Amino acid sequence: MEEMKQCPSCAEFIKSQAIVCRYCQTNLAFIAKEQKGRFVKVCLKARDKTYYGEIFVPAHISRLSNVINDQRQFIALTHTREETETTEIEIGFLAVNKNAVEWIRVLGEDAGSSLD
Repeated sequence: MEEMKQCPSCAEFIKSQAIVCRYCQTNLAFIAKEQKGRFVKVCLKARDKTYYGEIFVPAHISRLSNVINDQRQFIALTHTREETETTEIEIGFLAVNKNAVEWIRVLGEDAGSSLD
């Protein structure tokens, strides 16, 4: 059986020798560089659901909008909660298809500067 590792972006298991994740297309060669950065808290509306979570912005990328508008098909959210009419449901990790996203709002101290 081949050795497997978990993709740091989408959490799917891939071959340990993989350079690009077959699920989310993350270039794993740059992961070491991307480990430094910050998490930005966001609220995201996709189809009929609203999610609260964090998007990782690597140190070498200056703006959240660059992460949202990159070539990947999905936006990865960590520490995610789904808002329902009566409560919030803890999800953890969620990859949202960019075509399903209606809007994204930055929460907290980065609200004024992350989307310029």
